[in-house]
Amino acid sequence: MKSLIYCIALLLGSLSLQAQELASPGNEKAAAEKIAPLISVGIQLGTDIGGAVPVPFKYLPKTYNPYPHLNLSLGGRVSALLDPSWSVGAEVTYKTLNLNADARVKNQKFQDKENIQYFTGSANMQQRFTIVEFPVYAKYHFRGKNDRVLLGLYNAWTLDGLFRVEPLKGFIGSEADRFDAKMDAKMDEMRFDESLGTWDIGLLCGYERQIFPRLDMGIRFSCGFKDIFKHGNKYFDYSMIHMRGSVVLSYDLARFSVKRS
Repeated sequence: MKSLIYCIALLLGSLSLQAQELASPGNEKAAAEKIAPLISVGIQLGTDIGGAVPVPFKYLPKTYNPYPHLNLSLGGRVSALLDPSWSVGAEVTYKTLNLNADARVKNQKFQDKENIQYFTGSANMQQRFTIVEFPVYAKYHFRGKNDRVLLGLYNAWTLDGLFRVEPLKGFIGSEADRFDAKMDAKMDEMRFDESLGTWDIGLLCGYERQIFPRLDMGIRFSCGFKDIFKHGNKYFDYSMIHMRGSVVLSYDLARFSVKRS
């Protein structure tokens, strides 16, 4: 009986010593490094401000007052942690970009029956794009992994596009800078929807911060490489590319951990 009590006491003492060792800060850190989240899957909400702008920027109207419409974007993301400082990610997001503006345009081409005309004057501009976006990027983690900067590329498919100009007052001519007729009343709306392309590719950069263990908030800037109009369109002598800022809120639904040796 005494031998049994002695063995039990020895076993309890050994377990107590092991528990103290595991509870030490150094071992807690080592345990966390051995079992670390490798892949996370989450959902994402956000909104975008921006739209298509002329390039070179010298074609941007001197009088230009934009009125962005905020729309909710919805998507999902997958992230993979490569080491404590680096991770990679991919997303798919459904969003609508909507921007109206008051502007003074110069020599805007439009189709008037069978002829190409030029309009100069004040106008309302409207653009709206419903897209599915596929970003891929790398993230650098700092400040204890709570802050991250990201850089990557995106590809986007346009499901529905609208680009229209409503002339208000000005003049039209059969050639650029030519005065043929004064327009005191509203003209017919100029519709360029059929000249819009169906896809885009561009650069993505941003910053995000972990608010809670599974909740992140970030800001991003996107700039397209491709003209929003089809190649060879007859209405614009310059390119227009997508530029927008985004605010994003994401939540990790699941994390898959692996044991590291």
